[in-house]
Amino acid sequence: MCDSSKQEQTLTSNDGNLNFWVDRWQANRIGFHRTFVSDLFKTHILPKLISSEEKKCVVFPLCGKTLDMKAVLDLGHRVIGIEGCKAGIEAFFNENNISYEIEKDENNQCEIYKGIECSVTIYSADVFTFNKSLPSVDYIWDRGGLVAINPSTREQYRDCLLRMMTPDQTRLFLVAINYNDPDFSGPPYVVNDDDVNHLFGSTCSSELVEVRDNTEEYRSREAARQINYIEERLHLIVRKQI
Repeated sequence: MCDSSKQEQTLTSNDGNLNFWVDRWQANRIGFHRTFVSDLFKTHILPKLISSEEKKCVVFPLCGKTLDMKAVLDLGHRVIGIEGCKAGIEAFFNENNISYEIEKDENNQCEIYKGIECSVTIYSADVFTFNKSLPSVDYIWDRGGLVAINPSTREQYRDCLLRMMTPDQTRLFLVAINYNDPDFSGPPYVVNDDDVNHLFGSTCSSELVEVRDNTEEYRSREAARQINYIEERLHLIVRKQI
């Protein structure tokens, strides 16, 4: 669990958005967490990793304890996560029986959780100010990142993603959320196709890869937050050469 609410709040951005998620973790109200590997991840990322003879690096911003990371590790590839709440990080290692060590980076004001016997590194840091130098990134998987943050901070969050992307190499798979229900409010927040184009259109190419009805699966996780219809819209985004 998180060491203390006061300590966790030092990682937050100015709008206080992270505090909302810290509170959710501390209260174990984590209906946003899936207890299985994402179907979209199985369809669009895992086959690429299975067929690769080279070790790939997959980044998970705002990763929580997603089992998508474990699926990458099981195939022998490298995982890098960024998460603001230590509860999610420690739950990932402990629940998957992965031994780890912790390093402190005073210059970047973060703690680094490293797997001892497998290639996983998760930074306990504010994603908005995260500026660590990373190895070459092959894939970024953003499910529950952009849709979770306060909409007023989207451009700041996008800039963080762009800093991790090597032009014409890194593939960002962004899972956007769409719904139209007056009785439902985020998070998750709607991120429609126009939003994606506004955020990434000037610097990246983008392609809508798949649209999937997620209503029943969402209702099964968030029983107290019923919604008429919700869909996941998967975008493939690649940074252009300047």
